Amino acid sequence: MASSPQHTYVLRESLSTVVFWFAAALGVILGGEPLVSGDLLRFATTAPIVALILWFLWMLLFHPHVRYDDERVVVTNIGRVHELPWSRVVAVRQGLTLEFELEDGRRIRATGVTAPRGRGLVLAGLTRGKLGVSSGDFHQNADVLRPVHEAAARTDDPVVSRWDTVPLLIGAVLGVACVGELVVAFAR
Repeated sequence: MASSPQHTYVLRESLSTVVFWFAAALGVILGGEPLVSGDLLRFATTAPIVALILWFLWMLLFHPHVRYDDERVVVTNIGRVHELPWSRVVAVRQGLTLEFELEDGRRIRATGVTAPRGRGLVLAGLTRGKLGVSSGDFHQNADVLRPVHEAAARTDDPVVSRWDTVPLLIGAVLGVACVGELVVAFAR
């Protein structure tokens, strides 16, 4: 009898995701306009710059996230990925960011999952304590992860931390393309 498929869940900052997709749509419109109008030289000039800016925003606003299942949690930060088997995690906390304390004393912070923040005087009055610092949702992400952490099976899998090579390589290629474009532009 086959076991049921394991579900994977992703935690990501909602506001930064919306900002990224808005910026991506704007970048496609601005970067694609020369292509639509038939000006291939202007498109070739602006495309690497727009792509580098969108890559930077993607790395900063969208790519950082936490992915978890019944066996492990994977924390993807800017440039680094940490694979944490639940059995190596001692505690899950949430301050300004979600934090995993490991059995060897290290603390891995998830930059892509922040806690809800205060909404200011106007919105705090409008939400009547349902959002912001005084709300009960401040620790919602840590509260969701604690039962998964407690129910996880014990394994001997090690904690693995590595560079996020593919996105960093794409950024390096886009950076070289922009520098090449600047060299060609100044040589004219």
